[in-house]
Amino acid sequence: MSTNKELEQVRKEIDELDIQLLALLNRRSELAQKAGKAKDDASIYRPEREATIYLKLKENNQGPLEDQQVIHIFKEIISSCRAAEEKLDISFLGPEGTYSDTAVKAQFGSSVNKSPTETIEDVFKEVEEKKSHYGIVPIENSTEGPINITLDCLASYKSNICGEIEMKIHHSLMGLNKALPKEDFEIHAHEQTFAQCRVWLDSYCPTVRRVVVSSNAQAALDASTEEKVLAIAGSLAAEQYGLDIIKTNIEDYANNTTRFISIGAQEVEATGIDKTSIMITTKNEPGALYKALKPIQQNNLNLTHITYRPSKIDKWNYSFFFDFEGHKEDKRVKSMLEELEAINIDVKVLGSYPKAEG
Repeated sequence: MSTNKELEQVRKEIDELDIQLLALLNRRSELAQKAGKAKDDASIYRPEREATIYLKLKENNQGPLEDQQVIHIFKEIISSCRAAEEKLDISFLGPEGTYSDTAVKAQFGSSVNKSPTETIEDVFKEVEEKKSHYGIVPIENSTEGPINITLDCLASYKSNICGEIEMKIHHSLMGLNKALPKEDFEIHAHEQTFAQCRVWLDSYCPTVRRVVVSSNAQAALDASTEEKVLAIAGSLAAEQYGLDIIKTNIEDYANNTTRFISIGAQEVEATGIDKTSIMITTKNEPGALYKALKPIQQNNLNLTHITYRPSKIDKWNYSFFFDFEGHKEDKRVKSMLEELEAINIDVKVLGSYPKAEG
Protein backbone atom coordinates (compact mmCIF):
# COMPACT_ATOMS: atom_id res chain seq x y z
CA MET A 1 0.00 0.00 0.00
CA SER A 2 2.80 2.39 1.00
CA THR A 3 4.54 1.63 -2.32
CA ASN A 4 1.40 2.69 -4.24
CA LYS A 5 1.18 5.93 -2.24
CA GLU A 6 4.86 6.60 -2.89
CA LEU A 7 4.33 6.05 -6.64
CA GLU A 8 1.34 8.36 -6.65
CA GLN A 9 3.35 11.07 -4.92
CA VAL A 10 6.25 10.73 -7.39
CA ARG A 11 3.83 10.89 -10.33
CA LYS A 12 2.15 13.95 -8.81
CA GLU A 13 5.54 15.70 -8.56
CA ILE A 14 6.33 14.76 -12.19
CA ASP A 15 2.96 16.16 -13.35
CA GLU A 16 3.62 19.40 -11.46
CA LEU A 17 7.09 19.66 -12.98
CA ASP A 18 5.64 19.09 -16.47
CA ILE A 19 3.29 22.06 -15.99
CA GLN A 20 6.21 24.20 -14.78
CA LEU A 21 8.33 23.09 -17.72
CA LEU A 22 5.50 23.93 -20.13
CA ALA A 23 5.25 27.45 -18.71
CA LEU A 24 9.04 27.89 -18.91
CA LEU A 25 9.17 26.60 -22.50
CA ASN A 26 6.46 29.04 -23.59
CA ARG A 27 8.27 31.86 -21.79
CA ARG A 28 11.49 30.87 -23.55
CA SER A 29 9.70 31.00 -26.90
CA GLU A 30 8.37 34.50 -26.10
CA LEU A 31 11.86 35.72 -25.18
CA ALA A 32 13.37 34.15 -28.32
CA GLN A 33 10.86 36.08 -30.44
CA LYS A 34 11.73 39.30 -28.58
CA ALA A 35 15.43 38.66 -29.20
CA GLY A 36 14.66 38.09 -32.88
CA LYS A 37 12.98 41.48 -33.17
CA ALA A 38 15.90 43.18 -31.38
CA LYS A 39 18.57 41.75 -33.74
CA ASP A 40 20.46 44.07 -36.06
CA ASP A 41 20.12 41.62 -38.94
CA ALA A 42 17.40 39.31 -40.21
CA SER A 43 19.20 36.03 -39.41
CA ILE A 44 16.91 33.66 -37.53
CA TYR A 45 19.62 31.05 -37.11
CA ARG A 46 22.85 32.02 -35.37
CA PRO A 47 25.23 29.01 -35.24
CA GLU A 48 27.64 30.77 -32.88
CA ARG A 49 24.86 31.58 -30.39
CA GLU A 50 23.55 28.01 -30.38
CA ALA A 51 27.07 26.56 -30.01
CA THR A 52 27.59 28.77 -26.94
CA ILE A 53 24.27 27.62 -25.45
CA TYR A 54 25.20 23.94 -25.86
CA LEU A 55 28.64 24.52 -24.32
CA LYS A 56 27.08 26.17 -21.24
CA LEU A 57 24.57 23.34 -20.90
CA LYS A 58 27.39 20.77 -20.89
CA GLU A 59 29.35 22.77 -18.32
CA ASN A 60 26.32 22.98 -15.99
CA ASN A 61 24.89 19.49 -16.49
CA GLN A 62 25.02 17.53 -13.21
CA GLY A 63 23.13 14.46 -14.47
CA PRO A 64 21.68 11.92 -14.42
CA LEU A 65 20.99 12.88 -18.05
CA GLU A 66 24.10 12.52 -20.23
CA ASP A 67 25.43 15.56 -22.08
CA GLN A 68 24.31 14.27 -25.48
CA GLN A 69 20.78 13.63 -24.18
CA VAL A 70 20.62 17.19 -22.83
CA ILE A 71 21.88 18.61 -26.14
CA HIS A 72 19.31 16.54 -28.08
CA ILE A 73 16.45 17.85 -25.92
CA PHE A 74 17.56 21.48 -26.16
CA LYS A 75 18.22 21.21 -29.89
CA GLU A 76 14.53 20.40 -30.35
CA ILE A 77 13.48 23.16 -27.94
CA ILE A 78 15.58 25.72 -29.82
CA SER A 79 14.34 24.41 -33.17
CA SER A 80 10.71 24.84 -32.04
CA CYS A 81 11.38 28.34 -30.66
CA ARG A 82 13.12 29.30 -33.90
CA ALA A 83 10.17 27.99 -35.93
CA ALA A 84 7.84 30.24 -33.93
CA GLU A 85 9.61 33.14 -35.71
CA GLU A 86 10.03 31.42 -39.08
CA LYS A 87 10.70 27.87 -40.21
CA LEU A 88 14.06 27.44 -41.91
CA ASP A 89 14.17 25.86 -45.37
CA ILE A 90 16.95 23.27 -45.51
CA SER A 91 18.17 21.49 -48.66
CA PHE A 92 19.89 18.10 -48.52
CA LEU A 93 20.77 15.16 -50.76
CA GLY A 94 17.51 13.23 -51.04
CA PRO A 95 15.26 11.46 -51.12
CA GLU A 96 14.09 11.42 -47.51
CA GLY A 97 15.79 8.75 -45.43
CA THR A 98 19.40 9.51 -46.42
CA TYR A 99 22.14 10.09 -43.88
CA SER A 100 22.02 13.73 -45.02
CA ASP A 101 18.38 13.78 -43.90
CA THR A 102 19.49 12.56 -40.46
CA ALA A 103 22.22 15.22 -40.42
CA VAL A 104 19.60 17.94 -41.04
CA LYS A 105 17.84 16.93 -37.82
CA ALA A 106 21.15 16.68 -35.94
CA GLN A 107 22.09 20.24 -36.92
CA PHE A 108 18.76 22.10 -37.05
CA GLY A 109 16.28 19.97 -35.10
CA SER A 110 12.92 18.74 -36.42
CA SER A 111 11.06 22.05 -36.79
CA VAL A 112 12.29 22.92 -40.29
CA ASN A 113 11.05 22.63 -43.86
CA LYS A 114 13.16 19.98 -45.60
CA SER A 115 13.87 20.14 -49.32
CA PRO A 116 15.45 16.96 -50.75
CA THR A 117 17.51 17.34 -53.95
CA GLU A 118 18.78 14.88 -56.54
CA THR A 119 22.47 15.81 -56.30
CA ILE A 120 24.92 17.48 -53.92
CA GLU A 121 25.44 20.29 -56.43
CA ASP A 122 21.68 20.94 -56.38
CA VAL A 123 21.99 21.66 -52.66
CA PHE A 124 24.54 24.40 -53.43
CA LYS A 125 22.29 25.78 -56.20
CA GLU A 126 19.25 25.93 -53.88
CA VAL A 127 21.23 27.92 -51.30
CA GLU A 128 22.88 30.16 -53.91
CA GLU A 129 19.51 30.96 -55.51
CA LYS A 130 18.01 31.62 -52.05
CA LYS A 131 15.44 28.87 -52.43
CA SER A 132 16.74 27.47 -49.14
CA HIS A 133 18.22 29.22 -46.12
CA TYR A 134 20.84 26.48 -45.62
CA GLY A 135 22.03 23.20 -47.05
CA ILE A 136 23.57 20.05 -45.59
CA VAL A 137 26.17 18.12 -47.58
CA PRO A 138 28.71 15.37 -46.74
CA ILE A 139 32.34 16.43 -47.08
CA GLU A 140 34.41 13.45 -45.90
CA ASN A 141 34.23 9.94 -44.53
CA SER A 142 36.69 8.53 -42.01
CA THR A 143 37.36 5.38 -44.06
CA GLU A 144 36.88 6.50 -47.67
CA GLY A 145 38.16 10.07 -47.55
CA PRO A 146 36.81 13.27 -49.12
CA ILE A 147 33.59 13.70 -51.09
CA ASN A 148 35.06 15.20 -54.26
CA ILE A 149 31.86 16.74 -55.63
CA THR A 150 31.43 18.70 -52.39
CA LEU A 151 34.98 20.04 -52.63
CA ASP A 152 34.41 21.03 -56.27
CA CYS A 153 31.20 22.85 -55.31
CA LEU A 154 32.93 24.69 -52.45
CA ALA A 155 35.47 25.88 -55.04
CA SER A 156 32.79 27.00 -57.52
CA TYR A 157 29.98 28.44 -55.40
CA LYS A 158 29.88 31.42 -53.03
CA SER A 159 28.16 29.76 -50.05
CA ASN A 160 29.98 29.82 -46.70
CA ILE A 161 30.47 26.86 -44.40
CA CYS A 162 28.35 27.70 -41.32
CA GLY A 163 28.77 24.54 -39.24
CA GLU A 164 29.80 20.90 -39.17
CA ILE A 165 28.31 17.65 -37.87
CA GLU A 166 30.11 14.36 -37.30
CA MET A 167 27.88 11.27 -37.49
CA LYS A 168 28.69 7.63 -36.84
CA ILE A 169 27.47 5.75 -39.91
CA HIS A 170 25.99 2.28 -39.45
CA HIS A 171 24.93 0.47 -42.62
CA SER A 172 22.20 -2.17 -42.76
CA LEU A 173 21.19 -4.60 -45.50
CA MET A 174 17.43 -4.40 -46.02
CA GLY A 175 14.64 -5.59 -48.28
CA LEU A 176 11.01 -6.69 -48.47
CA ASN A 177 11.82 -9.87 -46.55
CA LYS A 178 14.57 -10.97 -44.16
CA ALA A 179 16.27 -13.50 -46.45
CA LEU A 180 19.87 -13.05 -47.57
CA PRO A 181 20.15 -12.37 -51.33
CA LYS A 182 20.48 -15.11 -53.95
CA GLU A 183 22.55 -14.95 -57.13
CA ASP A 184 19.73 -13.44 -59.23
CA PHE A 185 19.26 -10.59 -56.72
CA GLU A 186 20.72 -7.09 -56.86
CA ILE A 187 22.06 -4.91 -54.06
CA HIS A 188 21.63 -1.15 -54.53
CA ALA A 189 23.64 1.52 -52.68
CA HIS A 190 25.67 4.70 -53.10
CA GLU A 191 29.24 4.09 -54.33
CA GLN A 192 30.74 5.30 -51.03
CA THR A 193 28.54 2.83 -49.14
CA PHE A 194 29.72 -0.10 -51.25
CA ALA A 195 33.30 0.94 -50.51
CA GLN A 196 32.57 1.10 -46.77
CA CYS A 197 31.00 -2.40 -46.74
CA ARG A 198 33.39 -4.13 -49.15
CA VAL A 199 34.68 -6.82 -46.77
CA TRP A 200 31.22 -7.92 -45.59
CA LEU A 201 29.82 -8.00 -49.12
CA ASP A 202 32.78 -9.99 -50.47
CA SER A 203 32.35 -12.50 -47.63
CA TYR A 204 28.58 -13.00 -47.67
CA CYS A 205 27.34 -11.82 -51.09
CA PRO A 206 30.30 -12.28 -53.44
CA THR A 207 28.26 -13.17 -56.54
CA VAL A 208 25.35 -10.77 -56.07
CA ARG A 209 25.28 -7.88 -58.57
CA ARG A 210 26.00 -4.47 -57.01
CA VAL A 211 24.21 -1.47 -58.54
CA VAL A 212 25.39 2.06 -57.77
CA VAL A 213 22.60 4.61 -57.26
CA SER A 214 22.53 8.31 -56.35
CA SER A 215 21.84 7.80 -52.63
CA ASN A 216 21.13 5.08 -50.08
CA ALA A 217 17.57 6.35 -49.71
CA GLN A 218 17.13 5.85 -53.47
CA ALA A 219 18.41 2.31 -52.95
CA ALA A 220 15.80 1.77 -50.22
CA LEU A 221 13.11 3.18 -52.51
CA ASP A 222 14.19 0.72 -55.24
CA ALA A 223 14.08 -2.18 -52.76
CA SER A 224 10.57 -1.20 -51.63
CA THR A 225 9.18 -1.88 -55.12
CA GLU A 226 11.09 -5.03 -56.12
CA GLU A 227 11.54 -8.24 -54.11
CA LYS A 228 14.81 -9.15 -55.79
CA VAL A 229 16.41 -5.79 -54.98
CA LEU A 230 18.03 -5.24 -51.60
CA ALA A 231 19.42 -1.95 -50.29
CA ILE A 232 22.22 -0.85 -48.02
CA ALA A 233 21.11 2.15 -45.98
CA GLY A 234 20.47 3.43 -42.46
CA SER A 235 17.63 2.50 -40.14
CA LEU A 236 15.76 5.73 -41.01
CA ALA A 237 15.47 4.56 -44.64
CA ALA A 238 14.10 1.17 -43.52
CA GLU A 239 11.40 2.96 -41.51
CA GLN A 240 10.70 5.43 -44.31
CA TYR A 241 10.18 2.76 -46.99
CA GLY A 242 8.74 -0.12 -44.94
CA LEU A 243 11.70 -2.51 -45.32
CA ASP A 244 12.86 -5.36 -43.10
CA ILE A 245 16.44 -5.15 -41.87
CA ILE A 246 18.29 -8.35 -42.81
CA LYS A 247 21.66 -7.54 -41.22
CA THR A 248 22.82 -4.53 -39.19
CA ASN A 249 26.25 -2.88 -38.92
CA ILE A 250 27.76 -4.35 -42.09
CA GLU A 251 30.31 -1.52 -42.41
CA ASP A 252 33.94 -2.69 -42.40
CA TYR A 253 35.00 -0.35 -39.58
CA ALA A 254 33.00 0.18 -36.39
CA ASN A 255 34.12 3.82 -36.06
CA ASN A 256 32.94 4.68 -39.59
CA THR A 257 32.10 8.39 -39.38
CA THR A 258 30.93 10.94 -41.94
CA ARG A 259 31.49 14.65 -41.52
CA PHE A 260 28.75 16.90 -42.89
CA ILE A 261 28.85 20.67 -43.31
CA SER A 262 26.03 23.20 -43.31
CA ILE A 263 26.28 25.90 -45.97
CA GLY A 264 24.58 29.28 -46.20
CA ALA A 265 25.02 32.94 -47.13
CA GLN A 266 25.87 34.26 -43.66
CA GLU A 267 29.23 34.60 -41.98
CA VAL A 268 29.46 33.12 -38.50
CA GLU A 269 30.94 35.04 -35.59
CA ALA A 270 33.63 33.61 -33.31
CA THR A 271 32.78 31.39 -30.33
CA GLY A 272 36.26 30.45 -29.08
CA ILE A 273 35.74 26.83 -30.22
CA ASP A 274 35.97 27.44 -33.95
CA LYS A 275 37.40 25.97 -37.09
CA THR A 276 38.25 27.67 -40.39
CA SER A 277 38.32 26.12 -43.85
CA ILE A 278 40.24 27.66 -46.75
CA MET A 279 41.09 26.72 -50.32
CA ILE A 280 44.40 27.72 -51.86
CA THR A 281 45.46 27.30 -55.48
CA THR A 282 49.17 26.78 -56.17
CA LYS A 283 51.27 26.90 -59.29
CA ASN A 284 52.97 23.80 -60.65
CA GLU A 285 56.42 24.64 -59.27
CA PRO A 286 58.88 23.18 -56.73
CA GLY A 287 58.02 23.88 -53.10
CA ALA A 288 54.56 25.32 -53.83
CA LEU A 289 52.79 23.35 -51.10
CA TYR A 290 55.61 24.01 -48.62
CA LYS A 291 55.25 27.77 -49.20
CA ALA A 292 51.52 27.50 -48.47
CA LEU A 293 51.99 25.45 -45.30
CA LYS A 294 54.78 27.57 -43.84
CA PRO A 295 52.56 30.51 -42.69
CA ILE A 296 50.24 28.03 -40.94
CA GLN A 297 53.19 26.58 -39.01
CA GLN A 298 54.73 29.98 -38.27
CA ASN A 299 51.47 31.23 -36.76
CA ASN A 300 51.18 28.08 -34.62
CA LEU A 301 47.82 27.02 -36.08
CA ASN A 302 46.64 23.44 -35.59
CA LEU A 303 46.02 22.01 -39.07
CA THR A 304 43.27 19.38 -38.67
CA HIS A 305 42.72 18.32 -42.28
CA ILE A 306 44.28 18.68 -45.73
CA THR A 307 43.17 17.36 -49.11
CA TYR A 308 43.39 18.48 -52.74
CA ARG A 309 41.59 18.57 -56.09
CA PRO A 310 42.69 19.47 -59.64
CA SER A 311 42.14 23.23 -60.05
CA LYS A 312 40.29 22.75 -63.40
CA ILE A 313 41.85 26.02 -64.58
CA ASP A 314 45.30 24.91 -65.73
CA LYS A 315 46.47 21.34 -66.10
CA TRP A 316 48.64 20.02 -63.26
CA ASN A 317 47.63 22.90 -61.01
CA TYR A 318 45.92 21.90 -57.79
CA SER A 319 43.61 23.42 -55.20
CA PHE A 320 44.37 22.45 -51.61
CA PHE A 321 41.73 22.46 -48.89
CA PHE A 322 42.91 23.17 -45.34
CA ASP A 323 40.96 23.00 -42.08
CA PHE A 324 42.54 24.42 -38.94
CA GLU A 325 41.47 25.49 -35.47
CA GLY A 326 40.60 29.15 -34.99
CA HIS A 327 38.34 31.82 -36.48
CA LYS A 328 39.24 34.03 -39.43
CA GLU A 329 38.94 37.08 -37.17
CA ASP A 330 41.49 35.65 -34.70
CA LYS A 331 44.81 37.49 -34.72
CA ARG A 332 46.90 34.43 -35.70
CA VAL A 333 44.53 33.42 -38.50
CA LYS A 334 44.46 36.96 -39.88
CA SER A 335 48.26 37.02 -39.84
CA MET A 336 48.46 33.69 -41.68
CA LEU A 337 46.01 34.85 -44.39
CA GLU A 338 47.93 38.08 -44.88
CA GLU A 339 51.21 36.15 -45.25
CA LEU A 340 49.65 33.87 -47.89
CA GLU A 341 48.45 36.88 -49.87
CA ALA A 342 51.90 38.49 -49.55
CA ILE A 343 53.51 35.56 -51.39
CA ASN A 344 50.85 35.68 -54.15
CA ILE A 345 48.97 32.52 -53.21
CA ASP A 346 45.30 32.58 -54.17
CA VAL A 347 43.18 32.04 -51.05
CA LYS A 348 39.45 31.52 -50.75
CA VAL A 349 38.10 31.48 -47.19
CA LEU A 350 35.32 28.87 -47.23
CA GLY A 351 34.07 29.75 -43.75
CA SER A 352 34.72 29.94 -40.03
CA TYR A 353 32.28 28.00 -37.87
CA PRO A 354 31.83 26.24 -34.50
CA LYS A 355 33.59 22.88 -34.28
CA ALA A 356 31.42 19.76 -34.25
CA GLU A 357 30.18 18.78 -30.80
CA GLY A 358 32.47 16.13 -29.36
